[in-house]
Amino acid sequence: MEFKLPRLKISRELSLFASKKLKENEIRVPRASKDILIQLAAISQVILKEGIPNYLVLRKLKGKLGHGIFLHPDVEPILKGDVIAPYSGEVFLSQQREGNDSDYVFSLVPDLLLTKNEQLLLDPKSRYHPRRLYSLDLDAEKEGNFTRFINHCDKPNVEADFLRIPTNSLGLEPSPFEILYRAKKTIRPGEQLLVCYDGDDKSYWGALKIKPFPMTPKTFQVDSSLKIVSSKKS
Repeated sequence: MEFKLPRLKISRELSLFASKKLKENEIRVPRASKDILIQLAAISQVILKEGIPNYLVLRKLKGKLGHGIFLHPDVEPILKGDVIAPYSGEVFLSQQREGNDSDYVFSLVPDLLLTKNEQLLLDPKSRYHPRRLYSLDLDAEKEGNFTRFINHCDKPNVEADFLRIPTNSLGLEPSPFEILYRAKKTIRPGEQLLVCYDGDDKSYWGALKIKPFPMTPKTFQVDSSLKIVSSKKS
């Protein structure tokens, strides 16, 4: 797998369906500002060409913790509000009762009811049921970018914004939604980029029945030789 998918991957049918359902359910998705669009266009080009920007470092953590993304120790800090990158992957429609065991799924729009015609188009193998609930999800397991390596933290330095990408002159395909990772606070050189996986309902780790490893942006850092160093105080 190459981690060079700049943005989410969604079919035209699902995009039109999503726009319709958001309107029907009166779900307002904030429009991305011009500044955010400019940053999104720039980082999308970098991801497409390089995968990981040269001011970020991918390193393997100890044991079973997997990999982590760090800010290079020799660059300027990432300032609060700056766009890190979109969380990319494939958008799909699924029956909510089926669930999904992927570690890289983002729930976008849950609790959707489909008309008979919508189900015939989007879920033709299932028998129609008017009260069956569906959800739109984004999965980065097979396709994605470096954001899939951003680990969990209860007090993160990165946050996920749910924004709409409008028609623009920057070459960005409009989308009814986008998951944008942005700096929640200033990220210092050498620090690990961390985001909170749990939503307001605290359902992520509870569903997995896992207690996450307690990390902060300073638990693990990279030094001038780009080696992982551990802090005694996290």
